[in-house]
Amino acid sequence: CLAGCRALAAGTPWHLAGGASAGGCGSVMRAYPFGLLFRHDLQRAERWAVAHSKLTHRDPIALAASAAMAVGVALALRDEAPLYVASEMIAAAARYCARTAMMMTQALDDAQSGVAADITLDRLRGWAAHEAIAAALYLFVCHADDPRAAILQGANSSGDSDSLATLAGALVGARCGLAALPQDWVRDVERSEELLALAARV
Repeated sequence: CLAGCRALAAGTPWHLAGGASAGGCGSVMRAYPFGLLFRHDLQRAERWAVAHSKLTHRDPIALAASAAMAVGVALALRDEAPLYVASEMIAAAARYCARTAMMMTQALDDAQSGVAADITLDRLRGWAAHEAIAAALYLFVCHADDPRAAILQGANSSGDSDSLATLAGALVGARCGLAALPQDWVRDVERSEELLALAARV
């Protein structure tokens, strides 16, 4: 992320600022607002999420994961069935990186066949974008109606736990809404009043 900022400051065009092999999960964590804002226009949500990733992360795994995240949030917000959301996330990822889509497909298979979270989340630690989005898909499918469980399982995983909790929370939160979150979490989060006001405008 800092390398992309330095490149932008030096005058590099925005779509070339991110490293060509930068495939961390930083841009994926920033992608969900495009699903919120453009929930009625999936192509636009995907296009903007991918474009924004190029500011810092241009590796295909980051582009694929960002596309999937935006599409997933948009569809979850529209109350589509979790398995449909997951399949459309995989389809979005496949448009940019087959390897990412395959990793997500395996995560979906794990969720549907009951593979334990400690096994899947040990394999998908989330430091790289494709692992992070696959882990988030797994958590979403396993806990589609329970944002608290999805967030806690991500936060207590052995890898990039804050990222996995963020991504899973965004997906399940979009599906279930604010009322499904523990009220003390909503109350105690930093700058909660400002965030609630922003949410009301979106």
